[in-house]
Amino acid sequence: MLILQFILAFGVMLFLHEFGHFIVSKAFGIEVEEFGFGLPPRLCKLFTWKGTEFTLNLLPFGAFVKPKGEFDDPSENSLRSAPAWKQILVLLAGPGMNFLTALVLFTICVHQIGSPEPSIVILDKVEPDSPAEIAGMLPGDQVVQIGDTEITHYDMVSSTVQQHLDEPTPIRVIRNGETLELTVTPLSNPPEGRGAMGVLITYAVRDIGLLESIKAGFEDTVLMTKSYLTGLGQIITGKVEMGLESIVGPVGMYSYFSEAAEIDEERAAAVQEHREELEKAGVSSEIRTASNSNSGWASRLTFFGLISVALGVTNLFPIPALDGGRILFLLPELLFKKKVPLKVETAFNGVCMTLLIALMAVVMFKDVFMLSR
Repeated sequence: MLILQFILAFGVMLFLHEFGHFIVSKAFGIEVEEFGFGLPPRLCKLFTWKGTEFTLNLLPFGAFVKPKGEFDDPSENSLRSAPAWKQILVLLAGPGMNFLTALVLFTICVHQIGSPEPSIVILDKVEPDSPAEIAGMLPGDQVVQIGDTEITHYDMVSSTVQQHLDEPTPIRVIRNGETLELTVTPLSNPPEGRGAMGVLITYAVRDIGLLESIKAGFEDTVLMTKSYLTGLGQIITGKVEMGLESIVGPVGMYSYFSEAAEIDEERAAAVQEHREELEKAGVSSEIRTASNSNSGWASRLTFFGLISVALGVTNLFPIPALDGGRILFLLPELLFKKKVPLKVETAFNGVCMTLLIALMAVVMFKDVFMLSR
C-alpha cells in the first residue's frame, strides 16, 4: 500500500511538470505529438487525446512531452516556428508547475497543522506521583498563572517554576472553562527524566483560513527554494562534499518517503493516545494543541513539496536537455534575433540527454544494489 502511494504521488508530480509544458503549448496553438510516462524506448501507446499520443516507456524515471517540430526544421504549428518568447514560456511552464505543486502541498500542510499560539500554555502530560499530580493538575489544563506571575507565553513556564523550587506555590489553571486555584511544590531534585513539576507542556494551535494558509505556503515554498539553492551553492564551492553515494534515485527516495509515512503514523497514534488520556481524565479537548490535532499526511506532503521544489529548480539549470538549457539556446534569438543552428542545439541536447540517462541508470543500479545488501 505504501509503495503504491509513493508510485502514484511521484507519478503525479512528474505528470504535472509535463502537463505544464502541455497546456501552455496547447494555449499557443503548438501541436504536441507525444506525452510520455517514463523515458524511451517506448513500451506501448496508452491512448490518443486531441492529437497527442500518451505512451508508456521503459525507463521508469521521469516523463516528457514532444511538441511538433521540437528538434526539426520549423513547420506550421510547431514549437520551433513559434516566437522565442513563446518557446521560453512553454519551457518555463514545467518548472512553474513544480513550484505551484509545492505551493499547494505546503498550503495543505499549513492548513492541517494550524498556526502556533504560544501565549496559551497547555499541560500535555502529567507524570504519576509527580508534584503536579499531587496538586490535582490534569492533562489538558491551561496554565494561566504560577505564583504571582501571569503566564503569557510558553517560554515563561520553566523560568517561573525555577523561582519556586521546594516551596508550595499557587498555580492557576483553566479546566473545561472553569478557573481552578491549586498549589504545587516543584522539586529542586526531581527523578531522572522529569521536570520540577513532573509535567510536559505544549501550546495551543489556531485554525487558519485558506488565504492565510496560501500566504504561509508561499513563504514556505520561497524558503525551501532558497535553502535548496544555498545547499547547491555550498556543494559547488566545495564547502560541502557530495559524492555519487549521496545521490538517490527512486528507491532511495522511497526510503525517505517511508520514514515520512512512519512519522505520520506515529503522530496519529500519539494523537489518539492523548485524546484517550484527556477523555479518561474528564478534561475537554476543545483547545486545539500540537498534541491533540492530527496533522494527517503532513510529513508525506512536506516530503513531496520538497521534491517538487527540487524538480523545479533543477530543471532550470542551464544544462542542455533540461528546460534551463533549452532556454539558454533561445536567448540569442530573443535578444539578438539570431537563432542557434539547429545542428548545434540538437548535438548538445543529444549528448547531455545521453549523459543524464547514463547517470539515472547508475543511480538506479546503486539504489537497487544498496537495497539488496
